[in-house]
Amino acid sequence: MPDLNALFTIVLPVHNAERGLRATVVGILDLAEVLARRLQIAIVDDGSTDGTFEAAAELAREFPQVRVIHQRAQRGLGEALEQVRLRLGVEHVIAHDGIATISLDELATLLIATDDDSAADAGDAATHRRSRESVDLTMAAGRRRGRAGASFRWLRIDQPLVPRRFSGRSLAASPEPKLPDAPPKSAFSRLRTVAPGASR
Repeated sequence: MPDLNALFTIVLPVHNAERGLRATVVGILDLAEVLARRLQIAIVDDGSTDGTFEAAAELAREFPQVRVIHQRAQRGLGEALEQVRLRLGVEHVIAHDGIATISLDELATLLIATDDDSAADAGDAATHRRSRESVDLTMAAGRRRGRAGASFRWLRIDQPLVPRRFSGRSLAASPEPKLPDAPPKSAFSRLRTVAPGASR
């Protein structure tokens, strides 16, 4: 698992996602700022027929943390991860499955759990306490819609990948941090809402 000072890579395979892409990316960047994470977002346009690629390219020009990969045909998650591996040279990523709705709530849970594990391993009680406080301050209002699923996962991609979808036999999954049994109660009170198409 990458340490807290590492550059986290978030992989977003998207298909015909032009309308909501900006809000999603801005939300992830805001989340990274609140949680004090260094990250890059790899948007993989998976054969979209709308303006997804153009919207992603505009975001990449605006935000240096954004990388864009274009697949002319819809080839699925496995090929998206392989292109990220080849072009960005990363070994570990947090990847969205490309199917479910992108949940900032769920992504925050993964990042915060990593914080907790690292703090505990280091034996730094103060850092661990601050990480728990950050849970209370930053969990998303999406809790109203029920507990987040498993659309985001830590994956190790240091070897070539072939499959189109998540598979326990075919994708090398990194050990996932232990998530809390019950979701934290608070919301992303510090994050502002950004409507699709709005600028920061």
